[in-house]
Amino acid sequence: MNKYLISFVSCLLVGAFGLSVNAAGYIDLGHATGEQCKTESVTNNGIAVGNCSPASTSANNVPFVANVNTPNSQARLEPLDPHQPCVARAISNDGWIGGSCNDANSVDQAVIWNAATPGAAPTVLTPLPSTLLRAADVRTMITAFNQRGDMIGWSISNNDERSTVVWLAGTGTPVRVFSSLLGLLGYNDKCIPTDVNTTLANGYPSIALNCPGANGITVPRIAQRNASAYAVTSLPIASGANRCTVSGINNLMQSVGDCEYPQADINLNRTAVWNTPTAAPLTLTLAVDSKNAGLAINNTGVVLAARQDATGRASYLTWLPTLGVFGIQLIVPPTWAVWVQAFSIADNGIVALNSTDSDQYNTGCIWTPATSGSPATNNCLASIGGGKKNQLTTLSQNGGYAGGVNVNGAQDLDAVATPLP
Repeated sequence: MNKYLISFVSCLLVGAFGLSVNAAGYIDLGHATGEQCKTESVTNNGIAVGNCSPASTSANNVPFVANVNTPNSQARLEPLDPHQPCVARAISNDGWIGGSCNDANSVDQAVIWNAATPGAAPTVLTPLPSTLLRAADVRTMITAFNQRGDMIGWSISNNDERSTVVWLAGTGTPVRVFSSLLGLLGYNDKCIPTDVNTTLANGYPSIALNCPGANGITVPRIAQRNASAYAVTSLPIASGANRCTVSGINNLMQSVGDCEYPQADINLNRTAVWNTPTAAPLTLTLAVDSKNAGLAINNTGVVLAARQDATGRASYLTWLPTLGVFGIQLIVPPTWAVWVQAFSIADNGIVALNSTDSDQYNTGCIWTPATSGSPATNNCLASIGGGKKNQLTTLSQNGGYAGGVNVNGAQDLDAVATPLP
């Protein structure tokens, strides 16, 4: 098995080596809301959000929404309080924007805006209210969102105790994932919610989260809504592993993460894919550069994984688990790159990555997988405005748009985005 894998990986290195060419050019989203800007998220139809720093050193940062297909189209997102800052982090395909604002007491609160009405005040994602035995929580934080606009995160107490909650799209009312009608049960679960899908069960999405378990061992879990509350299932641990974590969940209810094998001489970490919340995971074993972990899974079941290469640096691959080793494609960097970092995979299989050359200049690239008729390619985006550096920060779910930041010739930061071929 190991010899076969080595040969197979060698073939992939040859077959997946694509050309580095320029894709569609960046579009500058403008500086109407500040001098230094960055794109944070973009939708399937090219609506982007980001943040700018105004020229005044005493002014608050300003979040914005813009249409990628309309240059210089930034529109300011209103703050919660006129004297306090806000940050936009994500936008769903349905136009709900997630972020945070300081309230009048300078307490950071999770909020949502709607892209169709940027001039309207944001809606606060409220913390959990008080009960007979527990004071009300005081602030909130978003950790992930889905393309419908459902937000997941924490309701946080005055003592920094964190309860996992979901806010359905367009609403500010928190719903506890761990719920009980009795006493304090269901609060301060200490879990870390990592992802949320768009497949609804009884009107609610499903959630991937990592929770504390016995002896300090993290337990990966999936929360699914039944008729009256969330039911939480612990994902099975891979045979031979002592712990696993989950990092993503797709609309097919497949989840991805990694498992640890501390007694093995190789494969100390392996990518794990659970096809259902109760199925034993499929794990990725590589004979060369074997330490690997799953980063994300798209809605067709293709995984983006990182592995440690022979130099100790991270390299990347995609994997379709149902095909076993035949489902692997190595992401070979552009020929000039000395470092590369992949961070997102779209439903059409493309991967967003940032490559660094020997002069330490960063360039955003889009890797397209090999098909039966063509090899894999790296399409790298040229900087605009006389600059030499740019970086991707976001990729739309369908792979139709990407966005990031460009350093122009005056060394100012441009929020940029582009439609992709």
